[in-house]
Amino acid sequence: MKKIALVLSSGGPRGAAHVGALKVLEEQRVPISLVVGSSIGAMIGGVYAAGVSIAHIEQEWLKIDFWRIARSLQPTLPIHGWSSGVAIERFLKELLGGDRRIEELPVPFVAVATDIDRGERVLLREGSLVEAIRASFAIPGLFVPVERDGRHLADGGLVSPLPVDVARQLGAGAVIAVDVNLGSKRYRLAHPPKGAPGLFEALDLAVSIFVWRLTELTLALSPSDVLITPDIPDDPLVGNLSYHRAEERIALGEAAARAKLSEIQKLLA
Repeated sequence: MKKIALVLSSGGPRGAAHVGALKVLEEQRVPISLVVGSSIGAMIGGVYAAGVSIAHIEQEWLKIDFWRIARSLQPTLPIHGWSSGVAIERFLKELLGGDRRIEELPVPFVAVATDIDRGERVLLREGSLVEAIRASFAIPGLFVPVERDGRHLADGGLVSPLPVDVARQLGAGAVIAVDVNLGSKRYRLAHPPKGAPGLFEALDLAVSIFVWRLTELTLALSPSDVLITPDIPDDPLVGNLSYHRAEERIALGEAAARAKLSEIQKLLA
């Protein structure tokens, strides 16, 4: 059987759909030999690669509410970002039962981050798992970048929202990719707004358009064998903080993965 890699995209709170897709892959007993994640995809993928059960990951997602998010975003000084990310690190250590070294995980894992000074992609394949996830998830302005090996590392989605090519470079014979960004574009095209976007919606759309285009270009150059793209409606009122819609998005991820079962089963044949 081919070495199957799982690639999980960036996408903030839409990343709850990754959990739904993973539930189906686990149900189908897909043997994952490598996990590559960017931003929220690195968070879910790294925890999964460390052996945390999908049921436990789902349980933690469903606990997230406004107040839990607010506590994780307490401001820090000096202002290199709104939040130091300490609360995120604490949450990850609780979920993992302590920190882990990436090279010792039961499933090989790569977190994708961005060198914010040079605009370069950085692949984190060893060392602290918590630090690697924090770096990949460090949204500029919201979280302080992670300093590692003389570099300031930030959100991997800036340069590589769906790093299928990384999995290929590392020897994957087949790639199952879960992208939670393009589905939001498809949903928006199917449900066009009645009026012009407001200020915050326009800013969110500007970022989304960049991510959509970068993802499309990535897939054109390095397509996956199976591409799971849930149709996820965004919440224009709270945008990138809409973690309260986890249950809905987990269900959408699960439905999108089930729609690809015939393709998945071909990989297992």
